[in-house]
Amino acid sequence: SIGEESRRILQDHLLGVESLDLPPQVSERGNTVHFVPDGAYPFIPSLLKFSESSSSLFALVGLFANAIAEDRYGLPPQEIFVDVYSASLFLMSCFIFQSQGKPISDPYLSDRVAHMDLGGIRNAYRGPATNMYKAQDGVFFHLHGSLNTTSVLNMLELPQYRPDLEAPGNYEKIKDVYKAAVAKHDSKWLEIETNEHWRQAGTICYTPQQFRDTPHGQTMAKEPLYNIYPVHQELAKVPWPEVDERRRPLAGFKVLDLTRVVAGPTVSSILALLGADVMRISSDTLPDTVLLYDTQIGKRDTMLNLKTAEGKQHMRELLEEADVLIDGYRPGALEKLGFGRMYVQDVANRRGKGLVHLRENCYGWKGEWVHRSGWQQISDALTGTPWIQGEYFGLDEPVIPLLPNSDYQTGIIGAIAVSQALFSRSRKGGSYNVDISLTQYNLWYINLGVYDNATHENLLVINPGVVGRHDTELPQLVSQVAQASKSALGEGEGDLWDPKKRFTNVDMKWGIEGEQGI
Repeated sequence: SIGEESRRILQDHLLGVESLDLPPQVSERGNTVHFVPDGAYPFIPSLLKFSESSSSLFALVGLFANAIAEDRYGLPPQEIFVDVYSASLFLMSCFIFQSQGKPISDPYLSDRVAHMDLGGIRNAYRGPATNMYKAQDGVFFHLHGSLNTTSVLNMLELPQYRPDLEAPGNYEKIKDVYKAAVAKHDSKWLEIETNEHWRQAGTICYTPQQFRDTPHGQTMAKEPLYNIYPVHQELAKVPWPEVDERRRPLAGFKVLDLTRVVAGPTVSSILALLGADVMRISSDTLPDTVLLYDTQIGKRDTMLNLKTAEGKQHMRELLEEADVLIDGYRPGALEKLGFGRMYVQDVANRRGKGLVHLRENCYGWKGEWVHRSGWQQISDALTGTPWIQGEYFGLDEPVIPLLPNSDYQTGIIGAIAVSQALFSRSRKGGSYNVDISLTQYNLWYINLGVYDNATHENLLVINPGVVGRHDTELPQLVSQVAQASKSALGEGEGDLWDPKKRFTNVDMKWGIEGEQGI
């Protein structure tokens, strides 16, 4: 069952891992965790263990929340219940968000964030720049338009817009344009040209072994799931903030969120769920997406332009009060703006109060490709998970792994690491630097192993409508998985998609009185 395998992962791949240096208040409390409902079996159509990974990581979040609440409020040890169905649906939450019964694809929601699409990725012609195509040498290459497709189109010598293709019904013709452009170049040229010249995201779709054989793969294989580095250990212990009547583990902690899209924002979303006061730093000079509806839940927001003197001053004032700063921009971006790790930690040292600085990226923080930008699909293609997904479908080609899995699960890991660092700050003092990456997660994830043949056969039976190829885009796959799981495991009371158990109504502050999101 999902629960049995989640328990094995929790013990063998988390609590029992020496390199994570977990405190005994966490590592010795695995017996307090319960995975429910009993007898829940895998349902996500993959050989990879989506549900078990997410459930075990959420169990570790719970163990840290328990340890902090016990230390902070004097509470007795509590039992922790992880709903494995909720942990699974969490992995598609940005795509299943609704407001007033309307999904994010409905103009009611999508049009309200259209002004944030500064890079034109909603344009029907420009959007498929993010997809997997076959290069001239027959190697699959994952192209990525990021939040602005302009540079990728320039690299491929394609026009920026094709009005003749932007009407509905031209999707396959648009993909043919990209297929032809990518097929003109060999994969090695594409990888170098994309990353080192145009400084865009893109990668060869390596198999797991091919990636492990690269110098970068060999370096990253030695890294733990996350890294925590103590700095300025002479700083005094920081007492817990004033007691919260609701006894939320992280109430009173101030978090600055400088992230976009999914992985980074998920770190702060979970911290907010645990009670932290999260301030997201937005800018109308930077593009964003409709996924913001989900990733902004539980946070406040302020608009700052860190390229201006005024914006820098406001950021400096916020930093003086912060307990945590989360950097989810491409490596070096905040350094160029004057708010890199060294500066931030020196501010914390001068004020005499430790700070947790977390940075998240795609490739990891060691190795020759650290500087490259990337997204979930890029790390997936880099580490080889699409080939495992393709194997599930019986194909000899890679298929992107169905859900924004590595994004969300890297976010859970970030929340775990920040909780651990804050716990250490209260016990030992000092500041802490935390490193997480999509690639660290993916390597750990692959090491969990794959389902046996019997489970694979059962998944094929209960997911007859889920099909994918190398150029099937992520939103299409998410939709298929959602529909198949509703058919197989139901939408009523006690079912997988139970609206009362699995979904929460939240008040939205997007300019419409009484508006709620689910």
